[in-house]
Amino acid sequence: MARVLVAEDDSLTRRFIEETLEFAGHEVTSASNGAEAISTISTPGCFDAVITDYAMPHANGVDLIAHAQRVDPMISCIVVTAFRDLDLAMQAMQAGAVAFIPKPFKSMHLLTVLERALERRELADEALRLRFLAPMLERFTMVLANALESKDYETQEHSTRLVGMSDAIARHLGLNDGARSVIRFGACLHDIGKVAVPEALLRKPEALTPEERAIVQTHPEVGAAILADIDTWEDVRLIVRHHHEHFNGAGYPDGLRGEQIPLGARIVSVVDAFDVMRTGRPYQPARSYDWILEELQRESGSQFDSDMVAALLAVMPDEGATITVPPLDLQPERRAAVGRRQNEIAIEAWLRGDTSLIRKPVLPV
Repeated sequence: MARVLVAEDDSLTRRFIEETLEFAGHEVTSASNGAEAISTISTPGCFDAVITDYAMPHANGVDLIAHAQRVDPMISCIVVTAFRDLDLAMQAMQAGAVAFIPKPFKSMHLLTVLERALERRELADEALRLRFLAPMLERFTMVLANALESKDYETQEHSTRLVGMSDAIARHLGLNDGARSVIRFGACLHDIGKVAVPEALLRKPEALTPEERAIVQTHPEVGAAILADIDTWEDVRLIVRHHHEHFNGAGYPDGLRGEQIPLGARIVSVVDAFDVMRTGRPYQPARSYDWILEELQRESGSQFDSDMVAALLAVMPDEGATITVPPLDLQPERRAAVGRRQNEIAIEAWLRGDTSLIRKPVLPV
């Protein structure tokens, strides 16, 4: 159920809209002119949507929409009008309208448009929450990963370095912020499955036996299983599961090859190997940059995707330096998801008499 403000000076039309919305279970507040409607919008969240006529006494629909957007930018505003005027449509869209319904209209059409507008509001609310929560979630994930690594490595900054270098490669490849976010989380949590590996094996200074190696090699599957119940992290889970796959198919756990391996996993794979060689492990001393470069070139196209090797070489930090992790701004992509561009195109088409882009409601049988 949504709280909807209806602003319409024609009493018959207003009553038709009220009855349609109330029948659908919405809570309706009505106003017979623009000034009255404006006076009812006083605080953010007082309404979920506004349905307004354009031509009304005292203040028109554009004035009402502009006021509503100033009070609550998240409110969904829908214009109902008999005018087929491009300037009017553009004014309404610029003021913040998300839909434009021509008179006369059927009740199902109105409900369909309102439903889409409310879905858009929910997406916008989610985008706003993510904008503030994503940096904190990423930092919490980093702290968790580094804490888990304390049982494996002498340093607890391995994941931080992997996130920085993986993100640098993603930016170099031109990936958008959404894809970069997935890769950063995957890099951060790539070894989370080692929580199930005995610490003695992770710290063993000698070479592992085949049986011990088989135990350690279960960590990608364990890590993927840990993340399995997070529905929105499927792409992150695939990075965790497949970051030890080899480009030639000789890796584990699934023996994927080439582009069967997710892009994020291919990035994390080469960055992980680079950092291991650069910093050393109990079983392997740190290597020189010249040695690392030779090894990366030798394994390019074999263990590693050659394109990812080239990207790593392009962004590789100077010896002794680290790559900082810049903050992500997920808002542009989310704003595109909830934006009005497609709606503007449909309105312009309708004003030209082309109805092919206007969404038709599905009537119940």
